[in-house]
Amino acid sequence: MSLFEGLKKATPLLWTDKAKITGTKKVVKNHITNSVETTIVENEPCKAILKGQSSSTQTIFGTDEADAKLLIRNGIDIPAGAVIYVTDQNGNTTKYKRSSRGYTGYYSHQEIAMVRDEKA
Repeated sequence: MSLFEGLKKATPLLWTDKAKITGTKKVVKNHITNSVETTIVENEPCKAILKGQSSSTQTIFGTDEADAKLLIRNGIDIPAGAVIYVTDQNGNTTKYKRSSRGYTGYYSHQEIAMVRDEKA
């Protein structure tokens, strides 16, 4: 057993956010392949980290865009382009899109780069 096994279990206990991640999966019906919207995980402990926000990114169209990272446990296959809803400890939900595929190089978690892109 690895010394990092305890870290893998303890890290999610520090995360107070919850994630709902939706994406598409391919379904074959009558020899026709379609993509269907599906929920990958729901109410999953995570931590969203805002990498940077600038008032100069706000435009006349009223968008509020910021780069962020999502820390979430390994073992979840999160495809690029997934839509991620993060609810913080205060009950505020933020929608993120244009997400990257999960980077699973860490023993205790994976990281997903994503963009908050909502109307301000």
